Amino acid sequence: MTNNKKISEQLLKIVSSDDFPSSSAELAEAWSTAAVGVETVDPILEFMEAHPNLDYGMPGALVHFVEEFYQKGYEERLVKSINRKPTMLTVWMLNRVINGTHEPTTKKHLISTMRQAVSNPNADRQTLERINAFLQQLNS
Repeated sequence: MTNNKKISEQLLKIVSSDDFPSSSAELAEAWSTAAVGVETVDPILEFMEAHPNLDYGMPGALVHFVEEFYQKGYEERLVKSINRKPTMLTVWMLNRVINGTHEPTTKKHLISTMRQAVSNPNADRQTLERINAFLQQLNS
């Protein structure tokens, strides 16, 4: 089983890759093969927080990988990440979760997380603009 420190180290090794999307796809495939658990979502989200301007792909292998843990603890970890440091990618991921959530109480909590992110001092201007755009769509 791969631990969180190893996941972080593997991501840091490829951060300056000429083709990060392909390198991250290889890592995600290796993690899937190793049957790593939901605990690996945390270091991936922390990496995204630390590298908000990296080209992850559309949306990229790391997003697809962490979304495999949807309804298995991924949502709670994503909320914690956004509370720490919302990024363009992580608020987009939260919007996807909101759109896929049908249980009213859970959806309300997720939308509240998006609203609170507007006041997060760690969010950059572009991320704040994206949050506001998502909130406008949610209110329409």
